[in-house]
Amino acid sequence: MQESVQRRLTRIIKRDRRATLPQIAADFNAGPSTSVSVRTIQRHIMDMGFRSRRPTRVLLMTARYLAGVLVFLALQCILRCS
Repeated sequence: MQESVQRRLTRIIKRDRRATLPQIAADFNAGPSTSVSVRTIQRHIMDMGFRSRRPTRVLLMTARYLAGVLVFLALQCILRCS
């Protein structure tokens, strides 16, 4: 991708951070350059480093892990107390 095209795509992305991929592609294709597909836009956006940074919600302690920790602590207490 040419540098000028990449700068143009960056401006489009930064103008509206919540824009969907089809909206970005429509804005990009409305310009003077040749028409490109949504997949091509997506690939270049990923290459440029624009990625979603939303955190994923993960349970810190599952029931199985917590049960194992409790067993381990109980054994440690028995071994050290006796």
